[in-house]
Amino acid sequence: MSKKIAYGVIAFILALVVAGCARQATPAPEIVEVTKMVEKEMVAEVEEGYADQPSAGVSGAAIERLIIRNASLSLTVPDTEAALDEINEMVDELEGYVVEANLYQYQEGLQAHVTLRIPAESLDAALERIRGLATEVRSESISGYDVTEEYVDLQSRLRHLEATEERLLEFLDEAEDTEAALAVYEQLQQIEGEIEQIKGRIQYLEQSAAMATVSLDITPDELAQPIQVGGWHPQGTLRDAFQSLIHVLQFLVDTAIVILVLVIPAAAAIAVPLVVLFLIVRAVVRRRRARRISTTD
Repeated sequence: MSKKIAYGVIAFILALVVAGCARQATPAPEIVEVTKMVEKEMVAEVEEGYADQPSAGVSGAAIERLIIRNASLSLTVPDTEAALDEINEMVDELEGYVVEANLYQYQEGLQAHVTLRIPAESLDAALERIRGLATEVRSESISGYDVTEEYVDLQSRLRHLEATEERLLEFLDEAEDTEAALAVYEQLQQIEGEIEQIKGRIQYLEQSAAMATVSLDITPDELAQPIQVGGWHPQGTLRDAFQSLIHVLQFLVDTAIVILVLVIPAAAAIAVPLVVLFLIVRAVVRRRRARRISTTD
């Protein structure tokens, strides 16, 4: 009995080796046949799924729209720190969270850039509360990105792939030899990878639609006020002077780069041979003079 088991194990290992060689060479008829059967099953599942779906107009009206909402506001406030405290309290009440917060300290006050994530259904109420904190709302932008079509398509593809996965598992159970089992296993691995990718994308769309993104630029009133003396705006002159300084510095740096990278190497490449030639000529002349002097003596 033990010999039969040993022979069976050896035969199984040899079958795996032969199957590996056959995969690198021409596919065996059994593998081709199983592959064709699986492809037919996949096509049948897809066609059946689309046949069961209602028309585009009906399905579009029946499903709930999936919208990714974003908002961006630039506002001035009497006190930046007080405004940030109010915003953090609001975020906690709405069960949201702060994604990013950058603070900049100036002599006139504290400036902040904050990015929030709050439940999408609370976006309008949150924006109303944020506007109430501002002395002035300088700019406001609200956008919505409809991902319903992509979401529905992903759900449909996921159902078809899961049905195909079940059918492949049945083929794997019914496989009568190693070659057929390996062929089915390859396609099963590919289907499982596609399923994981689609599930990840679906989860991302659901989370993005569930939580809206709000970007805030908060400036204190003192920092936002323009400097003006009798109709004169010194900040404009300062800005022009600063831009001119930047242009001059840029020109000087560019000139220095050209001199270091181009002029000096080019001059060296030309000067070195001339210097060498000059030294050779001078040495030759000195030798001739020395010979003449020695001959005269």
